[in-house]
Amino acid sequence: MQHVLHFRKSGRESMYLAKKLGAIAAALTLGLSMSSGALAAGELKGKTLTAFVNPSGPPMAFLTNDLFHPQGIDVDIILELQKRLGFELTEDRIYPIAHVEGMRRIKEKKADILGGGISYTVARTKNYDFSPIYFESSLALMYSTKVNPGLKTLADLKGKNVGVQRNSTAESFASASGARIHYFESNILASFFVAMGRYDAIIYDRPPLADFATVMDELNLDLTDDVFGQDACQYALMLQKDSPYRALIAKTMEEMFMDGTIDKIKSRWVTRH
Repeated sequence: MQHVLHFRKSGRESMYLAKKLGAIAAALTLGLSMSSGALAAGELKGKTLTAFVNPSGPPMAFLTNDLFHPQGIDVDIILELQKRLGFELTEDRIYPIAHVEGMRRIKEKKADILGGGISYTVARTKNYDFSPIYFESSLALMYSTKVNPGLKTLADLKGKNVGVQRNSTAESFASASGARIHYFESNILASFFVAMGRYDAIIYDRPPLADFATVMDELNLDLTDDVFGQDACQYALMLQKDSPYRALIAKTMEEMFMDGTIDKIKSRWVTRH
C-alpha cells in the first residue's frame, strides 16, 4: 500500500538508527494582542518566551539521539519566529513535552508556545489562541500486519481494542466504529502496544504514524488506506488565550508564507508523491 507522506532522512544508516533510538527514548521519557500597522523586525527583543513541542514524530516534531533538542517543521518555524522577532527562549532551547502536559501549561500560562502536530479546532479556541494554520493532513488507522492482518478499514474495528487520545476526534471515530476504547498520552508508546498486540489498532495523526511504521519496519506495522478526520489535522502553534504575542506571531508567519519560508521549512522535512 502507499502512504500519503514520505519523510526525508539523511540517507545514512547512522541517522536511520538515531531515529529508531529517538522513538524508543521518547516512548520511555514521555509516559498578540497588538495594534495593527507595520511591525518592525525584532519587535520582541528583550522578551523571553517558553516554547514546547510534543515530539509525536516526523515531520512536525521528533527526537533523535539528542533528547534535549527536538527537530522538525514546528521547531524550525519557532526558531524562524525567534530570528525575526528577536525574542529569547527560556534556557535557549525548545523543550520536548507530552501533548496533554503541554496544553495544560499553555492553559495555565506557564508556557507561551506549544507545537508538535497541534491541531487547530473551533472548540479549542475557547481556551487557547493559535497561529495561522501551516500544515494539513488527516487521521490514520495503524494496525499490526502480523497480529491483525484483517484490519483494513474503520468498519473492521467493532469490538476491537483501539487506542486514542482522550477527547480527540480520533475518539469519536473509534466510538462510532464500535471499538473498545483505550486512552494513551504517547502515540509512540501506543504504536509499540499495537506491535505487541496490547492494542488491536490506534487512531492518530497520519504523518507521525506513517513515519513510525516506515522507520520501525521490523515491528510489522502498517496504515489502512482510509482517509478521514482532515478537519482534526490542521496544524498550528498553540498560544495562551489572549496571548500578547498572537498578532505579532500571526503577522510574522503571514510574511513567512509570502516570502516562501514556510514552504522551504516544510520541504526540508516532507516530500509528497
